[in-house]
Formats: sequence, structure tokens, C-alpha cells
Amino acid sequence: MARVIPDLIDGDVSLSINGNSVRRLFQVQELTGAASGRLVSAASASGVPRVGDAHPSLGGVRVTDVRASAASDPTVATVEVTYGIAQGTTTGVNTSAIEVSIVSDLYSEETIKDVNGRTITTRYFSSTASNGSFSSTLATQVHRIEVQRPTFTVQYSRIESRPAFASARAYSGRVNGGQFLGEPADRWLCNIESYQDNQSAHRVRYSFTLNETGWQATIAHQTNGIIPAPVGTQNGIENVQVYNRANFSALRLPSL
Repeated sequence: MARVIPDLIDGDVSLSINGNSVRRLFQVQELTGAASGRLVSAASASGVPRVGDAHPSLGGVRVTDVRASAASDPTVATVEVTYGIAQGTTTGVNTSAIEVSIVSDLYSEETIKDVNGRTITTRYFSSTASNGSFSSTLATQVHRIEVQRPTFTVQYSRIESRPAFASARAYSGRVNGGQFLGEPADRWLCNIESYQDNQSAHRVRYSFTLNETGWQATIAHQTNGIIPAPVGTQNGIENVQVYNRANFSALRLPSL
């Protein structure tokens, strides 16, 4: 039977906000059998922790990796055992610590409305002649201009135990479906970024960009620049929903 000598080094312990991690080294002696099986025997020898085993003295971490490597003596192997936070768990990760920042910016937008919300139009009489008679109709022409809109983005950043793949699919590119951060539906557009901080912790950034008039598109139904008879909601002007909605409150982010 192989003989196991534990803790050749004193731990390599890391204690941080991102979670605790430990590395232990074991020496396994008196290995026998074919060369192809000796390292397997070393990694699974009695006295070497198994994947999932808890650390004997440091709470919240379990074995995530066991690796055996050969020594110059074929009957001896070194086994490295790594403890950390297994993917899919939150033990030891401080998910309550959330950093909040606000970033101001400008974005370009085409608009058909002035600062008071009135459609920018020119109204005039258009005359037509038919069989010697004339008729006049009141026509309305809409003007579309490009403006710079001020906005800001609220960013939340926190450590999570796994990549934000599911959250990104569910919320990125969507707008709030209800009241969120003091604004009604369709005002906040979401984006989510995630990167790995260490073996068992991921930094996730949730960004919400405000559009005070809403992220819907404003359409002017025109023929040769002239609005026809009433279309949609108001004399040829229609607001069109172009982003899917989501319930951002499910992300459990704090209010400002």
C-alpha cells in the first residue's frame, strides 16, 4: 500500500473578497505497478483528498483539482491539491459587495420633435387643377433633424461565482418593462459584461443607459415628405416598440 505524507508546504493560502483558495502538496511513496498507472494510484491514494472534500481547517472551500506528477524516483509522486469555490456555488464569494458608478455621455439621434415635444412641421396649402377647377388642401410636412442627446449610464459591478452567461442572454439589449431606478417602462437599456477575476470568481458589470423619452422609435408616415391622413396615434406620427422588455428587478440590484 502506498504511503502518503501530507502538507509538504504550509498551504499557499489566499484569503480575499473574491473568495478563499488553498494549495496543498502531498508526497505519495512506495508506489508499485506499471508506470502508466502509478500517477493514477498516487492521485487516488488513501489519505489524498478527493474532489469535493472540504478543507480540514478553512471553512467555505472544497477540493476543486487534484494533480499528480512524477518524481525522479519512480516509486514516488507529488500530488497537488487545490481548494477553492466550485463553479455554481456562492460559498465564500462576497456577492453583497456592489460597486456603483455613473458615467455621463452624449449620443446622436434623429428627431422630429422640438424641446417641448411638438412635431417640427411646415403646414401649407397644396393646390391642384382638374377640368378647369382648382382645389386646395392643407398639407403638413415633417422635418427630421439630428441632435446630440445628453444621457448617463448607471453601472453596477459585483463578484459572482460563475460567468453571467444566462443573465446576458436574458437582459442584455432589453429595456425595463416596469418602474426601474425611478423611471417608467422603456427608459433604461441594459448591457452586461463579465470577466474572470480568478479561478472561482467572476466580475460582472450591469450597465443601464437612460433615454428620458424612451427607447422606442418615432415614425412619421410620409409620402414625398408630406404626412397623409391620420395614421397610427397622432396625425401620421407613431411610436414603435423596437426593444424587448425585461424585469430588471429580478437582478436584485440596489436602488439609488
